[in-house]
Amino acid sequence: MNQSDSSWSEQVRRLLDHANHVLQQGDRAAAAQDMVQAAELLFLQAKKESDVEEKRRLVKRATEILETSVRLADEEPKTTDSATETSASASPKPKSKTLTFADIAGLDGVKKTLMQRVVFPLRFPEKLEKYGISGGGGMLLYGPPGTGKTLLVRAVAGELGLPFFVIKSSEVLSQYYGQSEKQLADLFADARSRPNGAVVFLDEIDALGAKRTESMNEASRRVLNQLLQELDGVDGRSGRLIFFAATNEPWLLDAALLRPPRFCEKCYVPLPDAAARRVLFEMGLRNCPVNADVVPERLASLSEGLSGADIANICERAKLIPFTESIRTGRDRSLSLRDFDDAMQNVQPSVTAESIKRYEEWG
Repeated sequence: MNQSDSSWSEQVRRLLDHANHVLQQGDRAAAAQDMVQAAELLFLQAKKESDVEEKRRLVKRATEILETSVRLADEEPKTTDSATETSASASPKPKSKTLTFADIAGLDGVKKTLMQRVVFPLRFPEKLEKYGISGGGGMLLYGPPGTGKTLLVRAVAGELGLPFFVIKSSEVLSQYYGQSEKQLADLFADARSRPNGAVVFLDEIDALGAKRTESMNEASRRVLNQLLQELDGVDGRSGRLIFFAATNEPWLLDAALLRPPRFCEKCYVPLPDAAARRVLFEMGLRNCPVNADVVPERLASLSEGLSGADIANICERAKLIPFTESIRTGRDRSLSLRDFDDAMQNVQPSVTAESIKRYEEWG
């Protein structure tokens, strides 16, 4: 897609609009490519920005776009039966590859918690009753952006063979009176109608469940009240309707939302460990010619403190170097370790040590 000489923000908007357009036509690869370019512009602008808060906002937005591009690139249409994914409008999306915990590197502690608290109770309900363990309640996944919270919930649905319903806050919120509450209620009603159960995932729950304040408008209060009512109506593990929510800013959530049984478990999803970072680099190097000095294990050791989205950004930046050279010189070459060194010099970690400390203190 050709970029005009307009401002960077206009270029980002056009890229994202084009991504949405081609995605509606089923071209996930083209949409992912547009999103990577949009994220690149945001990262470049963040680097130039002198205001700290604005810099963080731009980095956060770029990271979110990169996360989406990675998901689009990884989700190939399939023909076999599996858990289906449904958006907040309750319209089915194309079926995608069934994801399980075996497909997610690292995060062993988080996967263990999900197996014990969600997967095992659904697989062995008779054992749940025998040992007097109460079912029900939802699970909140919190942590830095780009750590794979969405993929973990998809893996739960894949492990259990259940439909996967995604509630995106941006799709629920509407300018029309009462429409947001209706869309939220319709999604939960659709999930409850599934005879074998379902996994419901609300991303960026802080957009719908922020703390109530005197300055909060009436529309936001209605949406929060509707969400609380829907969570009270979730049957939980015994009813095979499982509710997950994710947030990058858990301290913004309303206290009523965090009380059991609405959320019986709060699970911190940390930055990827060395094993996960190695696999992320391997994924980023798929279908790309590389030199022998490009060793994923070495790259993983050099990228401690980076999120999955940061690593995806580094891979894209590194590949752009020989790509651009091949266009200018007419000679192709493989990706080298030096390309990664140059890319890492231009990528600032999207998560600071102060942010990590705040997550740990909140938990």
